[in-house]
Amino acid sequence: MARNHQISYCILLAILLAVPLTNAAMDYQAALLTQFIEYQQAQAAKSATAAGPAETDPWADPVRSFGDLPTSCSYPKGSKEADRVTALPGQQPPRVNFEQYAGYVTVDEEHGRALFYYFVVPPYDAASKPLVLWLNGGPGCSSLGWGAMMELGPFRVNPDGKTLSRNRDAWNNVANVIFLESPVGVGFSYSNTSSDYDERGDRSIAVDSYIFLLNWLERFPEYKGRDFYIAGESYAGHYVP
Repeated sequence: MARNHQISYCILLAILLAVPLTNAAMDYQAALLTQFIEYQQAQAAKSATAAGPAETDPWADPVRSFGDLPTSCSYPKGSKEADRVTALPGQQPPRVNFEQYAGYVTVDEEHGRALFYYFVVPPYDAASKPLVLWLNGGPGCSSLGWGAMMELGPFRVNPDGKTLSRNRDAWNNVANVIFLESPVGVGFSYSNTSSDYDERGDRSIAVDSYIFLLNWLERFPEYKGRDFYIAGESYAGHYVP
């Protein structure tokens, strides 16, 4: 009986210690969302037309906004093997039983705009499992630093801040998962055109993500016929639908 009480106290203590960390994470995400909402409100006020609020502007019409999207893109630079990751810094154990890749996919050659991705393959039966694109929210929240390393990726950052350990509940146990750093300016994604950082919006982010997928699938053609899902959290609820 005493042992059961000790176990119960340990579980309760672990929960209590986790609450501040969870609250801090939620506060951080909420702060990013608040900042973005304020920015969008300011932009909406600037772009409002006589016909009404910015939502009535042509870019908000999905038929008019996305009807001219390309169905194919130029063959992307880079290769699958060049993007292969043998091990991450601090990875424990040094070798794992699944493949992982990371690199850049250009979405606008004229502007020099490229999105960074981290891709993890299931340890077993990868060919039978679907492809998932994961997008974090914000906008401004890194899918690599947040989604992959703190939530559903194959690794967790250890308390020492220097090493990684396996996440037993990682999504790549059941799916091939792409963590996409989007929009430009988030994580390692970048543009050589400064105005791209100021002119970001839901439409441009969606277009970049679409072109990213077209080019990424040219680099990984074996996934073209795979069941495909888009998932995300927070403000990604605007991108995903």
